[in-house]
Amino acid sequence: MNVGLRLAAWVATGTALSALTAPSFPTLVNQSIGDAFEGLVVAVPIVALLTLVFALRWKELVKAVEAEGGHLLLLRALGASTVGLLVVVEPLTSQSLASSGVSVVLTFYGAALALIPSAARFILPYAAVYAGAPGAPAVLLWAFGEPLAGLSSILSAKLTALAGFPVTWQGTEFTLVSKSGEVVSGAVTPGCSSISSVTMFLGLLALMQLDMKKDLLSTLKLAAVGVVALMLLNSVRILVLIWAGQEFGSGALWGLHDWLGYALFLGFFLAALPVYARMKGPMDRARSAAGATLASDKQHQL
Repeated sequence: MNVGLRLAAWVATGTALSALTAPSFPTLVNQSIGDAFEGLVVAVPIVALLTLVFALRWKELVKAVEAEGGHLLLLRALGASTVGLLVVVEPLTSQSLASSGVSVVLTFYGAALALIPSAARFILPYAAVYAGAPGAPAVLLWAFGEPLAGLSSILSAKLTALAGFPVTWQGTEFTLVSKSGEVVSGAVTPGCSSISSVTMFLGLLALMQLDMKKDLLSTLKLAAVGVVALMLLNSVRILVLIWAGQEFGSGALWGLHDWLGYALFLGFFLAALPVYARMKGPMDRARSAAGATLASDKQHQL
């Protein structure tokens, strides 16, 4: 079976097995999707991210898969055992969105080990950050949530003023009157301060650095630009929500609130990944230097 079909089989198998290892996951997502931190595990769907990773590193992945041998039998057994264990502990992991989300990630990783074990090293860094993501940002939320919420409110207030929206801001709280005369109010909470997306971005960038080993200074610059961009993007999200509230009332604001952030931040992550992949690393510079030397030698020979 060629590499493309095996990857498609992996996605289909992981999806099917998730119905056994985390059957309550869709329901828990619907119940908690407004909570930025409990919903962190679905903020950037792992399958979408890994599909882009595979596309950017397709030649490398094909070589790894084509070189598979019998020594990978242990990895296949480990993958199957992981999925089997997740099925057994499903009554426990289905109690919360965080544990259920971890089960989904580990199910896809176990399926990858069983079906395409040579691709495991491509998947492991990203599976690791997803598996650890649900609980990790809690400390950051406690430490930085309030200051970031205040900063997001200031940026959003400036954007709404520039857009000419008649919004009254008092700290992190805002009030407006919709076109139908309804008084609409809300607040920028720590969970809405973009700290979850910033945490996920920096975590993924750090793991990609360990995986692809690009130039460290360029990676740090991308991290700084990304954090600023995410803060601005979050303020744009709040601006769109306020516009929806002004045009259509509170129902539209809160209905859009549940999904807009996930769409915007998913687009940001999927745009940032190819930018990082195109950056030069030590190996890229070594190959370029070797190519230049070889070309110079050929010219001298001529």
